[in-house]
Amino acid sequence: MHLLALAATAFAVEGMWEPSQLPALAPTLRAAGYLDDPARLGDLGNAPLGAVVSLGGCTASFVSDLGLLVTNHHCGVGMLQRAQKDGESLLESGFYAPTRADERSAGAMRRVWITDGFEDVTRKIRTAADRARDDRQRVDLTDDATRKLVAACEKSGAYRCRVASFYEGERYSLIRQIELRDLRVVMAPPDMVGNYGDEVDNWHWPRHSGDFFFLRAYVGPDGKPAAYSPDNVPYAPRHRLVVATRGISPGSFVMVAGYPGHTERWRAAVEVEHEARLKLPETIKHATGVFDLLTATIEADPAASALVGPSRGSIGNGLFNAKGTLEAFRRGNMVAAARARDAALDSWIAADPARLARYRAPIDALRLAAVEGEEHLRRDSLMDWIARGDLLHAASTMFRWSLEGQKPDARRELGFQERDRDRARARVVELQAGLHLPSERAIFERFLTELLSLPAAERPAELMAWLGAPSGDKLDAVGLAARAASRLYDAPALADADQREAWFGRPEGAFVASADPFISLAVALRPYEAAREERDKTRRGAELRTRPLYAEALRGMDPARTYPDANGTLRVSVGTVQGYSPRDAVKYGSQTTVLGLAEKAGDWPFAAPKPLLDAIAAEKWGPWIDPTLGSVPVNFLSDLDITGGNSGSPVLDGRGRLVGLAFDGNIEGIASDWRFELDKTRCISVDVRYLLWYLDAVQKADGLLLEMGVAPAI
Repeated sequence: MHLLALAATAFAVEGMWEPSQLPALAPTLRAAGYLDDPARLGDLGNAPLGAVVSLGGCTASFVSDLGLLVTNHHCGVGMLQRAQKDGESLLESGFYAPTRADERSAGAMRRVWITDGFEDVTRKIRTAADRARDDRQRVDLTDDATRKLVAACEKSGAYRCRVASFYEGERYSLIRQIELRDLRVVMAPPDMVGNYGDEVDNWHWPRHSGDFFFLRAYVGPDGKPAAYSPDNVPYAPRHRLVVATRGISPGSFVMVAGYPGHTERWRAAVEVEHEARLKLPETIKHATGVFDLLTATIEADPAASALVGPSRGSIGNGLFNAKGTLEAFRRGNMVAAARARDAALDSWIAADPARLARYRAPIDALRLAAVEGEEHLRRDSLMDWIARGDLLHAASTMFRWSLEGQKPDARRELGFQERDRDRARARVVELQAGLHLPSERAIFERFLTELLSLPAAERPAELMAWLGAPSGDKLDAVGLAARAASRLYDAPALADADQREAWFGRPEGAFVASADPFISLAVALRPYEAAREERDKTRRGAELRTRPLYAEALRGMDPARTYPDANGTLRVSVGTVQGYSPRDAVKYGSQTTVLGLAEKAGDWPFAAPKPLLDAIAAEKWGPWIDPTLGSVPVNFLSDLDITGGNSGSPVLDGRGRLVGLAFDGNIEGIASDWRFELDKTRCISVDVRYLLWYLDAVQKADGLLLEMGVAPAI
């Protein structure tokens, strides 16, 4: 590996590093300000990395010896939905459990995964895949090898395991995790603290968001992972983070540890161009319509916010991400830059006969495969939006389980094995917490109308047969969609959680014979979905053959490309607290304060709660004041390299102490999934001093502070 040679000279802020790579970066880490032994970062049995866990889409960290976890507020809104009782809106009011008896279940589908170890299984996966006679079989052999490795890893019952690909399939690792299944909500501020500024401030600076949330992990009385039970006891983690009380300042060293979902920095130029030309515009178009519809729903019926608010927030976040990414693509000429990189790669390959023989054909095949399927992009995108509705998605999921259940467990599709059943069932049942039929119906009708407006050849025949629609280009798309929506939503039996639970596990014949509209539609669409899956598998098989060689060639041409794309595994990024200049004559500082929050206060989305504003007006800062700022800091900027999945990640100081929680990026650096720009890309974090001050001065959560080893002071 080239990492050792480059560590002292080539390390920049960019990089989502694997823990195993960090000891080799010791000289640079020390020079940057890391004061502990960098060698400890390579061992998951040590703090601080041993305290960092995955929530599946977000990150959290242990901050007490009694299983207390801290993450972002926006990572916990779904848990709040499942924890609230009839007539409550915990998103609006917030929640605090002063005793463990007051804590509420976050839902049966919620999990915490604690990474316990890695094993290189590249040879086992690649040897199996290389026996394939064609690309389609390559997928089956790869998946079969994956299932066998996971089954062996999980045989003892002590772990949840997965196989992850690194460097586009150059390397595979078997990841062993402890899975905790009983999570309970401990504390969440009101939405107007956790989501202060809503979409007006989203992806922008300055920010004043209290994006923090506490939960607790429980296990059975024997100390082993168990489903929810009142007899369960708090989990005792092997490691917990020390909560810093003095915070950071501009120029401070910071480090973030978390589970970033995915980045695209190893993609070919044709894929970058495809994203900019087709995928992003399509996403923006459809997400804008749904976001506006959900916003209008809440404006017309504020009570609906408890049900659709989290969905609106998620879609809005993705929408702003897509808009910002597309703009960054244009501003940074990213397509042209990718083309230039690939042209340089072609020249490097052509300069050596051995490289030409090894790389030319597979890389050409990769580029060709990247544009296949573009002619169906619009149709498939519309079908995906139609299928996102909670009830249709539930019906499709349950029918798929009935089909997969007929196979031996070892031959089922990944995600449909017995190891997945309980969580899948819980997801189908617990969707009730966010079910809002009027908005779901409107979204279904909107996208079905648009789909029916496509040329006849693009409309899925399976859907048209279920609709009983006439053939040919001319049809009443609006009327047909309205009648279909009425058929589904006028009296949906599946809107009842007990009905859905009763359907989960029924045999295929029961689904095929059912007259339930959602069930019958799910059955009708299965051939369309199966055909798409087959096309996707053939494409994936080609990528399994070609992508590793593309990555290998890039690394050969540019040895400085030493870290892999994010893939949901534990990573560490390093940086400093600093502002940036978004445009000519504008300079952003790196910190905001509660005084700035109060200056913004007014109408929604800046309608800060009165107890918060009263605490600011009283100026009882306690030890949480930043002497330089003269107030309590709220958020701070750093040049840490993060992406989706890093939400809730602990930001650590040079001694590995918790100084903040990463929760967002900035609009100018939003395209960092594709290319990191050091002068523009910034991570936005909650300052731990704001979190502590809020608990102390506003929430009066003395017990929570003491549990984290922090003395209440106000």
